[in-house]
Amino acid sequence: MKVLVTGASGLLGRSLVRLLTVTPGEYDVVGLAYSRATPPLRKLDLLDDAAVSSLFDEVKPEIVIHCAAERFPDRAAADPERTKALNVGVCSRLADECAKIGACLVYISTDYVFDGGVKSGEFAPYQPTATPMPLNLYGETKRDGEVAVLGVAGAHPIVLRVPVLYGVDQATLDESASLVVANVLKGASTEPKKVDDWGIRFPTLVDDVSAALKLIIDRQRQPEKLTGIFHCTASERTTKYTLALMMAEILGVPSAHLVADSEPPAGAPRPQNTQLDPSTLWAAVGSEVNFTPLRDGLAKALEAHKGAFASVD
Repeated sequence: MKVLVTGASGLLGRSLVRLLTVTPGEYDVVGLAYSRATPPLRKLDLLDDAAVSSLFDEVKPEIVIHCAAERFPDRAAADPERTKALNVGVCSRLADECAKIGACLVYISTDYVFDGGVKSGEFAPYQPTATPMPLNLYGETKRDGEVAVLGVAGAHPIVLRVPVLYGVDQATLDESASLVVANVLKGASTEPKKVDDWGIRFPTLVDDVSAALKLIIDRQRQPEKLTGIFHCTASERTTKYTLALMMAEILGVPSAHLVADSEPPAGAPRPQNTQLDPSTLWAAVGSEVNFTPLRDGLAKALEAHKGAFASVD
């Protein structure tokens, strides 16, 4: 099966490419990237319609996993036009290209399409059938991307919503909204530091989402194609504050200076709890992913960064 992966230099994209290429010849994988495109990844500007069409004519993928996106809410709010072009316009283009050749498009979306019940009155855990009602521009564009993809039936569209992700191979902590929390543990620890204890999150290792995507890809070998909206998430709940405490234990650094902040964070509005229910995904693919325990995943993810933290004598 020929698989095309956009955003293949990002957290989820590179994990998926790694998983699909671990056994030579099992899948024919083409990974796309732009600013971090190094071989074997191919460089492609997804905002260049002509270049996208040309690549589809050449590669003729059977399934496209669309991981590329503007995924940081504050950065999205600062540049709405680019965010809309990337998170919505590109989805429409890819769906049309997939429909032309009968390929399946899997669009990676987010739990941020939900509002945590603020306006909708619908509360977590969310089923795929729950009504999206995002609170910020990032969530709005991801919802609009869903609408664009699902509106092209010929693309056999699948929307996979995921929560905040992290990886074990991050060169920098700030690539993940989960691991970047560890920065509050750096340097002198005498000054109190407020850390968000309001937002409830479900950090999920990208390798586990990749395993779920592989189940979806393999399911598409069957004559009756899978379509629709599905959720994929680990079940361990945390806040940035409790996450920081866990990281401090793992790293062996002080955490007494951390202060739990029960107020909503500044910046683009965020929902408080958008837990997803993945049960319909497991029923559809006939198997389940055993998610990595959060502490185990964080220990692996932080191993390469220990030198940046002062250890306790």
